[in-house]
Amino acid sequence: MKFRLRTLLPCLVLLCSPLAIWATHNRAGEIHVEQIGPLTVRVTIITWTKASSVNADRDTLTLDWGDGTRQQVVRTNGPGNPPQGIVLPNDIKYNTYIAEHSYPGPAWYTISMTDPNRNAGIVNVNPPSSDNVPFHIETTFWFQGSQFGGTNTTPYLLQPPIDNACVGKPFKHNPNAFDPNLDSLSYQLIVPLQAHGVPVPNYSYPDQVIPGINNQLELNPVTGEILWQYPQAPGEYNIAFIIVSWRNGVPIDTTIRDMQIFVDACDNNPPDVQTINQLCVVAGDTVEFKVTANDPDTGDLVQLTALGGPLSTPYSPATFDGPAGWNPPVIEGTFRWITACEHISNQQYSVVFKAVDSISKAIPQLADLKTVKIKVVGPPPEDVQANAQFGEVEVSWEKPYMCDAAAENYFYGFSVWRREGSNPFAPDSCTPGLAGKGYTELTFVTKQVQNGRYYFKDVNVERGRTYCYRILAKFAKISAGGYPYNLVESLASDEVCVQLPRDLPLITNVSVETTDPLTGNMRVCWSKPVADDLDTVFNHGPYRYQVRRAPGLNGGTLQEIPGASFTANEFWQANDTCFTDMNLNTQGQPYHFQIDFYVKGLGTPLGSTNEASSVFLTVNSTDQTNLLSWQADVPWNNYRYVIFRKNDSTGLFDSIAQTTTSNYADKNLINGKEYCYYVRSVGTYSIGGVVNPIFNNSQENCGVPIDTIPPCPPVLTVKNLCDSQIGTEPDPPYENYLSWTNPNITCAGTDDATTYRVWYAPTEGETPGLLEEIQGADNTALVHALDDGLAGCYAVSAVDSVGNESARSNIVCKDNCPQYELPNAFTPNGDDQNDEFRPFPGWRFISRVDMQIFNRWGNLVFATQDPAILWNGKNTEGNDVAEGTYLYVCKVYENRVGGEVLRSEILNGYIELIRGGR
Repeated sequence: MKFRLRTLLPCLVLLCSPLAIWATHNRAGEIHVEQIGPLTVRVTIITWTKASSVNADRDTLTLDWGDGTRQQVVRTNGPGNPPQGIVLPNDIKYNTYIAEHSYPGPAWYTISMTDPNRNAGIVNVNPPSSDNVPFHIETTFWFQGSQFGGTNTTPYLLQPPIDNACVGKPFKHNPNAFDPNLDSLSYQLIVPLQAHGVPVPNYSYPDQVIPGINNQLELNPVTGEILWQYPQAPGEYNIAFIIVSWRNGVPIDTTIRDMQIFVDACDNNPPDVQTINQLCVVAGDTVEFKVTANDPDTGDLVQLTALGGPLSTPYSPATFDGPAGWNPPVIEGTFRWITACEHISNQQYSVVFKAVDSISKAIPQLADLKTVKIKVVGPPPEDVQANAQFGEVEVSWEKPYMCDAAAENYFYGFSVWRREGSNPFAPDSCTPGLAGKGYTELTFVTKQVQNGRYYFKDVNVERGRTYCYRILAKFAKISAGGYPYNLVESLASDEVCVQLPRDLPLITNVSVETTDPLTGNMRVCWSKPVADDLDTVFNHGPYRYQVRRAPGLNGGTLQEIPGASFTANEFWQANDTCFTDMNLNTQGQPYHFQIDFYVKGLGTPLGSTNEASSVFLTVNSTDQTNLLSWQADVPWNNYRYVIFRKNDSTGLFDSIAQTTTSNYADKNLINGKEYCYYVRSVGTYSIGGVVNPIFNNSQENCGVPIDTIPPCPPVLTVKNLCDSQIGTEPDPPYENYLSWTNPNITCAGTDDATTYRVWYAPTEGETPGLLEEIQGADNTALVHALDDGLAGCYAVSAVDSVGNESARSNIVCKDNCPQYELPNAFTPNGDDQNDEFRPFPGWRFISRVDMQIFNRWGNLVFATQDPAILWNGKNTEGNDVAEGTYLYVCKVYENRVGGEVLRSEILNGYIELIRGGR
């Protein structure tokens, strides 16, 4: 029995240090995920480990699938049975572990692996004990709904995650991520992890080791290129970064790579890679360019390699013929890529050319990278033709299209675009599509064929107008639900233009003449058809115009207006005509009109004009401002608007402004005073023989400015003793010092804030309540005293003189900064000096502890949850314990802004109990 009790103490010590039994191990790694079924993935864990750590070599790793299940995954690469991994120079071993798994349903899943040990001697991870820090990598993967695409594969990271640098020399690295789904990628540095959501302890970014202006680390968020200028101390460094894949503007997976950099104190200069920066090509073209590498150091050898998406694509992959192995210091290679329709993408392809120098053909030292961006765009549709008929235009183009047979249903179809008047812009192969060129998309996608050509009929045309057309091809991957994703537009086709005959009248005016809810008037005008287009021999008289009307900007049933019919026996008598429609509610609503045109005295019209509405003005009032906006639905182009305001002195309306938009803010007005307006639209059909410009007035409308604008939200800052020893007194009450900006000073356009409301919640996520209301815009500070701690969340809002309240400021949550340390001895001898074992003075913000004290045999002699402990040297039965050494294990629970939190570090150690004399 005595022997068994003595063995308990070493066991307790081992439990306090569970990592001590493992050896140094992991250098770098990531997890790659490939979707191989609707809910099935193939995962590859990739690690680079310390080859000489034989005892720590893992032939099996534990993979957490993120759905509550775990799996032991065996190594799959290298010689031997079981496979032993691949040993590389510089004490590195490359390992892969592959497994497949099916999930219960679509969701986000975090797939992760945690190994107990990193390799020893990492400068910036928990120095000097990095080997006791776990190594954690993870990939978050989204099984998507059908509209985002049915399959996904995380990016392949083509560049290994172990690289070399020299003190005082620039270091470049690029993970060279290639996404086979052509999703866009972004990059961000993070702190390496030791568990999910838990960063490694005592981490410093490499540029924080001997920091200074000559030690700067940056990661380009778009290209992924890492630049470290300049390493200051030799050693092994680890950095981690996250790569996010985006599809249709939504993140769909994230990969964490943890990588290692060997920094040596070496007398060396990196080689220099020279080639082009970027280019854009049309699918089907061949890309070819030279790449050279030159090392400035005499006697150095150079190795030039290329990695990137074009070299990895399964369709017509690129080649690079750089000389193999180590070569004299000046070498050259040729990159060649025959592009195909499968390569078309909105994203640029990256090819990273890497030159590495060496003095021994064996151990690489410094490298230079050159990233070339290549964009492959879709070819334009060819031979576009247009044929104008009465009331329609038929557009056709060549079939087959070059990319009709692209693999994986990548060719999606065509879109047809139209504008009035020509825009003969020069095409730019780097900017496909028609955005910003003045064209309107008529159909999102079509593959209609007629007479052996692709075909589209445009029926929404106006007689007499000139229309110009271009065609785009569209490329997309199609999800299982039939939704396109990663949509790409081709270069635009050549332009083709046609003019339509004008055999019907054109409505030109719907203008308010009198504003009234009962007796308002509107003037409606139209232009006659063109005689040659009408064919007046066949379409002879008598001729008749009939005006129809309906309330609103559009819609509803148009009714014939009694007395609004105009007849002429001969065409020359059927002139441009105007009609005044009376007794309307022009104050409260707009109206729209249409003119029917009859020939030969028939009872059925030959056709009708397009509908056209009046301009309807709305006025919304705010502080010293009336906000005017207006609407009209008309077949002509309104290109300018003139705003008129009533002059109180003359009673007339004066022009006060012009704009090309459908809104205007009349500012610097007097609150409480009425201002009245109308708007005149200026438009055109851009057709000869039709009135130009076209003027139409809105109804009159008035508004009274009133202050409805709240102040800008203040910007809040909160400080306390946890920040910079402000208020160093550790005993309660504790004080948070709040200060905020005065919106009357910091925000243009608001100057009437008079009151502040301070909001407070004791814990993060809790709905804040009103803490205090402070009068006076210059009173921008508050000291909040609390008895139980500093934790809490604050916000401030500003209120103006009429009661408008701003949005709340930024929310600032302050956490407690708990302090809790234990001594290693006490003297319970009754002299009132150090008679109780208790934490060092100044401890704070501890809610409770789980303190257990054991004797040398492992028996529990004292336990408490009181943070003050107050152990007087007696055991649980109230008897004095003997002098000697006691072991304690103490879990500490801290008061935090999110509630009670168990401190990650369990306190443990020894207590010397000394009684002595009094």
